Amino acid sequence: MSETLQKEKKVYKLVDRLAAASQKQLTGRLDAIGDRGQTWSLYFCVGRLLWATTADHPVRRLQRHLARQFPQVSFDSLTVRETDRFFCWSYQVLWILAKRQKLAKDRVAIVVEEIAVETLFDLLQQESNYGSLTYQFHPQEAFDLLKVQLTVLKIAPIFKRAKQEWLRWSQVGLKQVYPNWVPRIENSEQLQQNLNPRSYKILVNRLDNQLTLRELAAQTNQDPARLGKTLLPYLKQGWIKLSRVADIPRPQKDAPKPPVSQSADRPFIACVDDSPQVCKILDDLLSKAGYRFIAIQDSVQALPILIEKRPDAILLDLVMPVANGYEVCSQLRRLSQFEHTPIVILTSNDRAIDRVRAKLVRATDFVSKPIDEEKLLAVLKKHLSKAATERS
Repeated sequence: MSETLQKEKKVYKLVDRLAAASQKQLTGRLDAIGDRGQTWSLYFCVGRLLWATTADHPVRRLQRHLARQFPQVSFDSLTVRETDRFFCWSYQVLWILAKRQKLAKDRVAIVVEEIAVETLFDLLQQESNYGSLTYQFHPQEAFDLLKVQLTVLKIAPIFKRAKQEWLRWSQVGLKQVYPNWVPRIENSEQLQQNLNPRSYKILVNRLDNQLTLRELAAQTNQDPARLGKTLLPYLKQGWIKLSRVADIPRPQKDAPKPPVSQSADRPFIACVDDSPQVCKILDDLLSKAGYRFIAIQDSVQALPILIEKRPDAILLDLVMPVANGYEVCSQLRRLSQFEHTPIVILTSNDRAIDRVRAKLVRATDFVSKPIDEEKLLAVLKKHLSKAATERS
């Protein structure tokens, strides 16, 4: 293929591009580009699909599918250094695990197929909501791709599955609902009035973990369309809203850390939250920002641990089993050592009444979930500086 054709971008229907790739037995990468610059990449070898990926949540997606097919594998242990031999990190992880016989090849093939179906689903939703995509093909040598081949997929059945899932999603009213977005509670008062207490508690606990619709469906072993249909009435009322969420970081080897004294060299932040995912996100975020960090997932054990560790600031989840954030905050404020410690409430319930209750228990500030990185760091910096000034 000529240099001109390699760089040329054209607008096509997805089904036409896939059919052409199959019929012409193309080998290389086909990029689909959305109107806002989003990119999906499909890798072909002699007209068959090797891999499909997107810039949106490649790590989250791999983690979710590995957890389903290989629950015995610790995702955090997959510290694979990216090399030029592979076309993307996620595929490289699967290839290395299969090569080392850590994963059964037939199960790896299922992961590749499921990710391909999801990617084509996302492309169909993008095309349906925003019009045809722009495509650009980048030829590659078949030999280079064959050397790292895990499986090959026939386009027709994969596209058929994606089309069926997209039609079901659309037919239940979810056309504008993106499964890679995170649902969060916008109006807890209305939800409480319209749900029985048990259903409301379950809903709050599930939505408090900053999981996408696909992740929630996997966690609760539900069909994503069925889960979306359950939430749809609340989405239409505006009681629940969807928002974008960043991808999670790739697993990394722990770099040797120099011994750090327990002095004020680096502020020490504690988080009390029953969600392992939220704790992991905060650990990555705050460690990167230069803070020391400890996560406490059992609210009953929070008090003795906090007394022992004496953090410089405390992040408290509002909704937790047994003891909620208000109760823990109230207990902390009764202790002289925490009388002036910044205590920030983390919650999806950002209502006026919640802010009033937070003030009554003398919480320092309020940060909504999903957590905005810049806002949280700004809140911590503000209150840590103020606390340091008051101590001096």
